[in-house]
Amino acid sequence: MTAAVPTTPTSQDLRRVIDDLLVRFAVLPDDAWEAPAAGLDWTCRDTLGHLLDDFGFYAMQLSGVNPPQTSYVELLEPAPWRDGSPPIVFWPDPATGTRGILSALDATGGLLVAVTATAPPERRGFHPAGLSDRTGFAAMGIVEAVAHAHDILSAHDVSYAADADICGRALDRLFPDAARTGDPWHDLLAATGRTPQTRGTAWRWYASVPSD
Repeated sequence: MTAAVPTTPTSQDLRRVIDDLLVRFAVLPDDAWEAPAAGLDWTCRDTLGHLLDDFGFYAMQLSGVNPPQTSYVELLEPAPWRDGSPPIVFWPDPATGTRGILSALDATGGLLVAVTATAPPERRGFHPAGLSDRTGFAAMGIVEAVAHAHDILSAHDVSYAADADICGRALDRLFPDAARTGDPWHDLLAATGRTPQTRGTAWRWYASVPSD
């Protein structure tokens, strides 16, 4: 019997994206992370740190039995680790280079994979774009991962395209009104302001559960 093709983003989709990035980032030298990320005001290290925080905080929004419904988990607001950097909680030690980046990415990504795999389907967690469920948080993790991988790898002229089927499911979940061209990777970049035509334009996703 052929396995059913998922119609919404899953924890397995997120795991595949993370595993792919672990391979791609592994070839970057230690000093690559200090270069400016493509299209952003952050360095590649800042951008990666922001992704780690996305993974960690998304996981915390669903992992508790009674997750907060009006805010992110109430931790002290972190301070930027240096001038110009965003405030980050899950910050890999710069002295560990690419090895530390990979370890932190695998660990924080694994938290979100585990939570989205095990959270009950009825559980909801706060996000500024709407109360979301495990499919929404998996999708948000996927979009953050592939979009920022694009920012980092483009800065080093490394070709990258995320899996089309996974991109399509993430678009369906978070960007139901996004324009479609038949190329889900292009469409995801366009939906997040990363194509020449959409660069600099405001964008948002819709995290709320449609059935709610």
